[in-house]
Amino acid sequence: MRILSTALVLSCALGVIAAAPAHAGHDLGRQVLQPGDGWASSGTGTTGGSAATTEHVVRTAAELRAALAAPAPRLIKVRGVIDVRADCATYATDGYTLAGYLAAYDPAVWGRDTEPSGPLEDARAASARRQAEAISFAVGSDTTIVGDGKGAGITGASIRIHGATNVIIRNLTFRDTRDCFPQWDPTDGATGNWNSDYDAVSLNRATNVWVDHNTFTDQPFPDSAAPEHFGRPFQQHDGSLDMTNGTDLVTASYNLFSDHGKTMLIGSSNTSTTDPGKLRISVHHNVFRNVEERLPRVRFGQVHVYNNLYEPGPTFTYAWGVGVQSKLYVENNYVKLAGGGAVEDLIYNWGGTAITEVGTLVDGQPVDVLDAFNAANPTAQLAGDAGWTPQFTLGLEATSRVKNLKAGAQQRERYHVAKGTDFDTVQAAIDAAPPGTTITIGKGVYREVVRVPATKPDLTLKGSTGTARDVVIDYDNANGTKKPDGTTYGTTGSATATIEADGFTARDLTFSNSFDRAAHPEITNTQAVAVKATGDRQYYDRVRFLGHQDTLYADTRAVGTKARQYYRGSEIVGDVDFIFGRATAVFDQVTIRALDRGGDPNGYLTAASTRRDNPHGFLIMNSTILSDAPAGTYYLGRPWHPGGDPDAIASVVIRDTKLPAAVKTAPWTDMSGFSWRDARFAEFRNSGPGATPGADRPQLTHDQASQHTLRAYLGDWNPA
Repeated sequence: MRILSTALVLSCALGVIAAAPAHAGHDLGRQVLQPGDGWASSGTGTTGGSAATTEHVVRTAAELRAALAAPAPRLIKVRGVIDVRADCATYATDGYTLAGYLAAYDPAVWGRDTEPSGPLEDARAASARRQAEAISFAVGSDTTIVGDGKGAGITGASIRIHGATNVIIRNLTFRDTRDCFPQWDPTDGATGNWNSDYDAVSLNRATNVWVDHNTFTDQPFPDSAAPEHFGRPFQQHDGSLDMTNGTDLVTASYNLFSDHGKTMLIGSSNTSTTDPGKLRISVHHNVFRNVEERLPRVRFGQVHVYNNLYEPGPTFTYAWGVGVQSKLYVENNYVKLAGGGAVEDLIYNWGGTAITEVGTLVDGQPVDVLDAFNAANPTAQLAGDAGWTPQFTLGLEATSRVKNLKAGAQQRERYHVAKGTDFDTVQAAIDAAPPGTTITIGKGVYREVVRVPATKPDLTLKGSTGTARDVVIDYDNANGTKKPDGTTYGTTGSATATIEADGFTARDLTFSNSFDRAAHPEITNTQAVAVKATGDRQYYDRVRFLGHQDTLYADTRAVGTKARQYYRGSEIVGDVDFIFGRATAVFDQVTIRALDRGGDPNGYLTAASTRRDNPHGFLIMNSTILSDAPAGTYYLGRPWHPGGDPDAIASVVIRDTKLPAAVKTAPWTDMSGFSWRDARFAEFRNSGPGATPGADRPQLTHDQASQHTLRAYLGDWNPA
């Protein structure tokens, strides 16, 4: 929490109000929709709060609410990222727990013929109402909400433009509008579905609205990564931008929609009495990337979809949903199908009769998508004329011009984490950062669990001082630590930091798992991971890894995949199996500190689980191993076969490294019934009191050593 003066606290509670500039210029907040730019330019046009005499600069949810309650016209500038998320337990009430809900409405118990009812369903609904109160923001007429510069956004909120007219939303990144309490409906479809509430931006009975240059994403918790319950995905996100209940005259332009399922719904229901004659909407120059469906799905409306770029992902279902009495006019859109889907899947018939589809390019080739759909769906064919011609078409251009379309909110290349800066927590910065961002972390200890998902490649975390000891990310979960639901975290779940992204770099900071065995004698599974690294091309430069058992989990995303990792000038501390996993990992000029547990054996440096078909596991080179443990009490390693996997054949080479007296003269040992002799353990040219040659100490020849070098392990990747 920031520490502010009383005067500043009072001013922030109302939002920072500044005098309006004399002219709009390049001020996004003062810009209005041009004539002819889609349906929102018709009628009285769309000017939002551009005429406001004051500006509300907001940084917090409280400031945003106060600004939205101010008299219209309102010009609201969001500075930084407003994150309204909270732990779901914060909202739970009346005895609701997910475990209890699952037990009560398991189809084996409840059946599949009726929707859930009773105390736990009532508790779920009450909990959902509490969340809705916390995350919903009502936007009134004559309002502009704009991101103030690069990187501005709102996380976890639902922006509701209900019953309002003349609204502009621009240059904001909307992230992770997540429903903590989805409802199970066994009657929804053949096998039931989980249904969530809360759109990122919801238009209901809204008129003349311009949504422009925004980014919509479910990251860092997309539904594609969610678990299944009752055999169905546990869906926690609803629409990105939904327009329903008589909404009219809307332009959605230059937005980026990514990593989402049900993206854009236009129209309330097949029986709506308010939608007919309304829902006149233009959707142009947007990018739809790794999304599944509703791009858009339309009922009733005259909707012009033009000059958009579609890059579907592996879970893609359909793009243009033709619903009841819809009049979809789809023009000059570019589709890239390399990530998934087929041409005939671009259209889906939801009870409509016709669609105009012209000018589509699929992977650079002109394609008649409607012909392909009709050929593949002989019983659900659609006519080729929606019965109208768009007139508000400013910016309509040749399809080839949008092949590499750029859209979305302005993103920053650098973020700062420290009290009173861009973000107070490391995870908040990671959530906000686009791929390729550098996040600089200020001096201090950050007590949190962090995750860099695979969807954030090429991210960099760096300490601000250049000294790893100054910047510490620490938590204290162990394998046997209980979660709120009563289950335990397990080894993977104990990690203070989970790094899944390719191209990740960490520099000048410390990752720590401070679990204290002595303080928790009731916990017998004491594995406590500081970092689990699973991505390829990960570089850890001058980084400290602190823990006891299982400190550094150098792994891959899955069995059968590979990941190269480079640890340079770093320090790794632990006692039992504290460098383990199946990654191809090079430890160059590192200090490995083996702690004294007061026994024999005191511990094991490595527990590699390298796959049989991978000749390169762990390479420790040009390094120093230190220990205060008594002489002859430490093993260099043992072979880990996860779950008894016979194809996990450990590979560890230690070369040109100084070894302490604590290392045993026979430094390799068996594990879980698997002999170390069947693994690939070897040394070369080591020195120090712990490097005494022996019969049970395989050494590489010079020729063999030439196959165990930095270049041999990292291949075409050069971390420098």
